[in-house]
Amino acid sequence: MANERLTLIVVHSSRQAPRSISINKRLVMVAAGLVVAFLAFAVFSGIRTFAYSVRSAQLRDLENGNRILREEITRLTNKVSDFEVEMAQHVEFEERLRILADLEPMDEDIWGVGVGGPELAAGAVVIGPVGSTLSGLNEDVDRLLRQIELQSHSFGEILNRLKGRSDELAHIPSIRPVDIGYISSYFGKRTDPFTGRIGRHEGLDFSARRGSKIYATADGTVCHAKYDRGYGYTIEIDHGNGVKTKYAHNDKLLVKKGQKVKRGDVIAYLGNSGRSTAPHLHYEVLVKGIAKNPLNYILPSDVVVD
Repeated sequence: MANERLTLIVVHSSRQAPRSISINKRLVMVAAGLVVAFLAFAVFSGIRTFAYSVRSAQLRDLENGNRILREEITRLTNKVSDFEVEMAQHVEFEERLRILADLEPMDEDIWGVGVGGPELAAGAVVIGPVGSTLSGLNEDVDRLLRQIELQSHSFGEILNRLKGRSDELAHIPSIRPVDIGYISSYFGKRTDPFTGRIGRHEGLDFSARRGSKIYATADGTVCHAKYDRGYGYTIEIDHGNGVKTKYAHNDKLLVKKGQKVKRGDVIAYLGNSGRSTAPHLHYEVLVKGIAKNPLNYILPSDVVVD
């Protein structure tokens, strides 16, 4: 069996005698197997190369899609962050309006507008870092939408409270006492420039050029206009309902006690009188004798309160 041979007879087209070739049958089978194996390997390699090309193209498309998705998420994240900053400014403005309307400030816990429940709807779950980012964005947007709804309700409450109160509003401080310069010292604790000790600063200091105009921040009656040892040339205006404003360290007073003033009237020129280190205006808002943060009584210049 091992020595079985195959005989091939080769016939020439010419008149030459036929030739016979004897080949070992086992050798033929081995050769045929090698040919089949080579063809199979070639086909397999071709299929594998084609599949790799397809997969590479799919991976490139996927990576490109992921890059676009990451860029879009970054853009949305930045927009949400900008909107959060703007919302914080609106909340601060809304708080000032509530003070002017004599309404209680909105509680911080209410502004949190917390809710429960799943982060994403069923069937919309995305795993991994992208899913975590999308979940966070979803929560931020939902919270901002709830805050907008809450603020809309608050503004409605404020408008209802302020209807028919134009005369009362005219007597509530609501503008900057100077239209130039900057705030050099805020309300609250600070280091005393003379003693170096921590003390309470009960107003705002506006630094500006000597001689800058100082304005009444609301309608009222001048109840004090003279030189005080510590405050220098000082004006106090009684706006009614227990509200008063104080303007200190002036260079020159333009009003006198008992005089009626309107919001925006020039009442003095900024100076450096009294216990002062440089030209500035010390401005206070007092409600029933208690100093309040004047920033809460300064509305944006484009807001009409009359």
